[in-house]
Amino acid sequence: MLRRDSNAGFRPYLTLFAALLFVCLPALAVIAIAENLKGHGGPVKAIALSPDGRAALTGSFDYSMIQWGLDGDDAEIVHRFEDHDAAVNAVEFVPGTDWAVAAGDDGSIRIWNLKTAALVHHFTGHTHKAVDVAVSADGRYAASAGWDRTVRLWDLKALKPAGILEGHRDRVNTLAFSADGAIVYSGGIDGAIMQWNVDQAVLLRRIVKYGWGVNVLHLMPDETAIFFGAIDGTVNVLDIATGEIERTLTTHEGPVLSAVVSARYGIAASGGGDGKINVWAIDGWRPEKTHDNPYGPVWAMAMTADGRSFYYGSLDDFAIQWNMIPGHTFDEVSSRYPRRFQVNGDADLGERQFARKCSICHTLTPDGANRAGPTLYDVFGRRAGTLPGYIYSEALKNSDIVWNEETIGRLFGDGPQEVVPGTKMPLQKMTNLEERNALIAFLKEATKP
Repeated sequence: MLRRDSNAGFRPYLTLFAALLFVCLPALAVIAIAENLKGHGGPVKAIALSPDGRAALTGSFDYSMIQWGLDGDDAEIVHRFEDHDAAVNAVEFVPGTDWAVAAGDDGSIRIWNLKTAALVHHFTGHTHKAVDVAVSADGRYAASAGWDRTVRLWDLKALKPAGILEGHRDRVNTLAFSADGAIVYSGGIDGAIMQWNVDQAVLLRRIVKYGWGVNVLHLMPDETAIFFGAIDGTVNVLDIATGEIERTLTTHEGPVLSAVVSARYGIAASGGGDGKINVWAIDGWRPEKTHDNPYGPVWAMAMTADGRSFYYGSLDDFAIQWNMIPGHTFDEVSSRYPRRFQVNGDADLGERQFARKCSICHTLTPDGANRAGPTLYDVFGRRAGTLPGYIYSEALKNSDIVWNEETIGRLFGDGPQEVVPGTKMPLQKMTNLEERNALIAFLKEATKP
């Protein structure tokens, strides 16, 4: 999920700053904004843009993070970081360094060197998914939000854990640092928004107990209020001092999943499970723009450095660019429906099971298409963990399994963790014997060379 744009000062009128952009902001580099960021093999779950707009990071269900160069007319893949053991849920640049942070479904936090593509450090500690990550403005600390009900602090200078923040009564979804890095705010499924002291790793106060789970939050530029979105679809502004909701801005037809606050341009935006992006001018909270993608949720958002566009992630294998300025009455949406995993009842039973349960991670062709799992092409008779070019878990590489009808049946019948303990394959059990046999029969034919 996207973090903040913390530059001081803002221009409340979008039409004005569009006309005067290069007068008001002479130091802003002119960036030729590339279009959709295409290169992942699964839905994009996280997006972050560098402050100068020349680079981007995306995290995906395909177990990878991609570093993008955005200087040219087309986005360039600079590095693909594939050595993750689960879906990448959150990504962040580390200010003042060449590093990036990635948080994953396996609960781990990885620090990557963006120049060398080398792994700097691998933090572990969460016992469930890590779904958000924030980095202090001085680059000293990272914080991660876990579904194990904790916020964990990581010292990026010493590369060691810096504290466990406990107090939420359910999964923690979202985080934000204060500008000086002394305080971190968190929101969770318990509806609580908490304020923590970073140096002492202690709870300062519970600011509010909202009636619904909090999915995303951002500090407002003056740090007197929090912009947050909840499971009930509401977007709210919370007064930090009083703990009162100052205003409720809108209600999405589904949970709020992502948000942006830009101090530079004086706007805030929310993305929902209904596929809508709503944009407001912070000064007076006037609605400015709305974008509607009926083909899927808006899981992640990032605003470009020139304030004219957003990148957002949905169910597609790429991050979509929406040009907010100049706007159009009807914006063409890059998403297309149905996707490969959205099949109707016309397909036979085995093909339907593959599409719904397997195609998000695997192909049936020699090309693996950068998906989370290896291609299943010619899988029958192949020893597990031996396909060249794919990064397998040690558990699978060291197993003696040969894939056939019996072993694939056990994989889906008992579950990957039972068949290969320590595998990075997601839990995917099929208790229905008819469906399982139909899938195996389909795979036996469809994977033949």
